[in-house]
Amino acid sequence: MAKRDYCDIGQQKGRIKTILAFLVIFTVVIIGRLFYLQGIKHSHYLNLASTQHWSKDTIPASRGKILVKDSMTNGYYPLADNQNLGLVYSAPEEVKDKSKTAKELSAITQEEESKILQLLENNHTYVVLKKKLNYDQIEKINSLNIEGIYTEDEEARYYPEGTLASQIMGYVDAEGEGKYGLEQYFNDELKGIPGLFKFERARTGKKISFGKNVQVSPKDGTDIVLTINRDIQMQAEKIVKQSVEKFSAENGSLIVMNSKTGEIIAMTNYPTFDPNKYQDIKNYDLFRNSAVTDEYEPGSIFKVITMAMGLDTKKIEPDTKYEDTGNVTLNGYKIMNSDKKAHGWVDMTYVLQESLNTGTVYILNQIGKTSFYDYLKKFGFGKETGIEQPNEGTGRIYAPDEEGINDHTYATMTFGQSISTTPIQMAASFAAIANNGIMPKPHLVAEKHHQDGKKEVLTYSPIGQIMSEDAAKKEIEMMVNVVEKGHGKQAAVKGYKVAGKTGTAQVPKKDGLGYDPNRNIGSFIGIAPAGNPEFVVLAKVDSPKGIPWAESSAAPMVGQMYDFLFKYYQVAPTEPM
Repeated sequence: MAKRDYCDIGQQKGRIKTILAFLVIFTVVIIGRLFYLQGIKHSHYLNLASTQHWSKDTIPASRGKILVKDSMTNGYYPLADNQNLGLVYSAPEEVKDKSKTAKELSAITQEEESKILQLLENNHTYVVLKKKLNYDQIEKINSLNIEGIYTEDEEARYYPEGTLASQIMGYVDAEGEGKYGLEQYFNDELKGIPGLFKFERARTGKKISFGKNVQVSPKDGTDIVLTINRDIQMQAEKIVKQSVEKFSAENGSLIVMNSKTGEIIAMTNYPTFDPNKYQDIKNYDLFRNSAVTDEYEPGSIFKVITMAMGLDTKKIEPDTKYEDTGNVTLNGYKIMNSDKKAHGWVDMTYVLQESLNTGTVYILNQIGKTSFYDYLKKFGFGKETGIEQPNEGTGRIYAPDEEGINDHTYATMTFGQSISTTPIQMAASFAAIANNGIMPKPHLVAEKHHQDGKKEVLTYSPIGQIMSEDAAKKEIEMMVNVVEKGHGKQAAVKGYKVAGKTGTAQVPKKDGLGYDPNRNIGSFIGIAPAGNPEFVVLAKVDSPKGIPWAESSAAPMVGQMYDFLFKYYQVAPTEPM
């Protein structure tokens, strides 16, 4: 009996130990779980609880304007502005007859009835049904007096000048994001920072009438002021449009740059587009600012750059002579002058005047390929200029030691083939010659107006001294000779000395095998007034029909632009009228 009692007591103690062990383990698990939830996952669940307890709406910021200075009033004129339209939104839980409401709103907004109904049937407390409604549409919606349907004002991007400078500007899409041009480049600064309205809500999702509210005001975007002159931009666009249509060309470009400061006074391409109707455009190439993005072989205008290298190294002078035999053979390939003639003993001034390919090959032989390549880099070829536009092209230059590059390649580079540039690069390189050898930085933005009232006037340091002042002045005189005696006569303006150079470039085939015999690019770049240069003007016409040389297509465009500039700025004549 005693033995059995002892066994019962032992079994009871064992059970107690098991229970105690279980309780200890259970307690440890609970404590561990609590530590995990309240410690490690504290932030997660706090945020989850907050989102279940709070609702928030963003308060849109007003997008910054893009402005130009008004030359008449010295005020500012908007090229990109905001206009007040309307939007209709709903608190779906308040709408009693959703089908009927969707039908009535569809008739006014022209939005699909099924789409509106789908939005009304979701469980959000706030849903936008349609944006960009005009005044009449808003009035009709309000007159319906439907419970749960509300309207409010909204801002929409508006371009009061339509197509003017549109490829510089870009546009703003339906989501409020800048696309192409300045709208994309300065998107973050222009769109500002949205505000926040945060409020407590009940489990039903409705706002608690006397709950806590948090409101953070939006910060409106920065206004951008351009260097563009509205009047000159309009004239530039008129000239390009007329020329492209006259010659049935694929497209055309024109740049007007202040050669001392690098300010872009006008920049245009044609065909173009209206940013107010960007949705209608099927050819997305129209959105590009091709004067900045597109790379091309510049042709004979590049002879000016090669000549600058020779003059700066003092390997040649304007009166340096060589014997032009009409052709040069390198690596088994014959290089000929464009007129296929031999001109005998001629000087460097004559080389520019008659645009002799053999003359620039002669210069290359004097300075060497390494020096030629170093100057290409100094002039900024092969890299972006940094102008305030997205997707800027870099062009392509080749080092002497690159695979597949030989003497023939370098010889053709001297007259603008086997090398690619962009129009803005070419304009900047000529500005260096016009500005006593100092290259200014090309730019489009003059000021930024911040919403705190601060006006920030931007300054741009020159890129650097590319060539000597002496060499630059000598080359300008040689370029005057091109306009007065050579192929640039149609760029001349009575009463003024204009310096410049024509270029008719071949266009590589799409497969990269040779050049297309049916296409060419005509270009002309001018510097004027030649005695005290202020303006560099570049004109480019792609594949004009029936016009084999740039002297008949691009050169007249530059002459027309200079005639307007001299009259507009009241530049006194320097020559007999």
